[in-house]
Amino acid sequence: MKVGIDIGGSHISIGLVEDGKIIQKLEQDIQNYDDIQEFLVNYVDKGLEKFSEIADISSIGIAAPGNPDGCTIFNLVNLGIEKVDFGFIEEKYHLKIKSINDGKASGLAEKKYGAMREFRDSVFLCLGTGIGGAVFLNDQLLLANRNPGFELGHMIIEKNGKQCKCGKKGCFETYCSMKRFKENVVQILQEIGVLVSVEDASNIVVQLKANIENPKLNQLVENYINDMIIGLSNIIDIFEPEGIVLGGSFVYFKDILYNRLIDEMSQRRYVFNHNYLPKIELAELQNDAGLIGATLI
Repeated sequence: MKVGIDIGGSHISIGLVEDGKIIQKLEQDIQNYDDIQEFLVNYVDKGLEKFSEIADISSIGIAAPGNPDGCTIFNLVNLGIEKVDFGFIEEKYHLKIKSINDGKASGLAEKKYGAMREFRDSVFLCLGTGIGGAVFLNDQLLLANRNPGFELGHMIIEKNGKQCKCGKKGCFETYCSMKRFKENVVQILQEIGVLVSVEDASNIVVQLKANIENPKLNQLVENYINDMIIGLSNIIDIFEPEGIVLGGSFVYFKDILYNRLIDEMSQRRYVFNHNYLPKIELAELQNDAGLIGATLI
């Protein structure tokens, strides 16, 4: 069996995977640790010890929001980490670690097992703490030679816009990451006396639906849809995909965000060739895509 590890902007999951199916999984929030690097390595070690007791592990794959290089991940911007080295894990378990950018890993999983199977030319967007992405042309994942490349979350959609952790201003993910959206929703809900936390995504959905007539919330959703359309329009005009798949916690906001996005995209001309709009689908593997995809590299 294979072990997949998915390091996100706010959590880590490690799972035992066979043929795209998760046999067993461990998850942990990682936002409240002083030394995140040390915690990540130790957490992976403990998970591998547990999985080694129940199965023969043939490979280890890591998906992370940074620049992967074997057993080392560089520039995990959303975690504020310059480098995490998993060399100790390689030596202890005598298994070479392979690593990949988390957006690419999720795209690989959706391409093989999920919503992208029917498309030859497609784009995957993971909307979570940031926005990760993967691009497939003729069924092949596009990979750059130097850095992970195709950082769709860091294209500029607003000149001199909001500051992004990457150092630029106006990046797509500063406007359309689900973390930013949920933070804004929680702030408005608290202003009207509804107490909910950013971490409680299911309750955010419930309260957002219940209070959607609030002018501030309705305007927030409208602004989010408009910003998403700018990003998607650029992606469509550049790559001409047959399909775009939206993943991450965005999938839990189908009624509020996805349905309105599709309706608005179909009504007006937002792309160069409006007669050939791609299908825009929700991811099928949800938040397990990165973990499963890590076992496909």
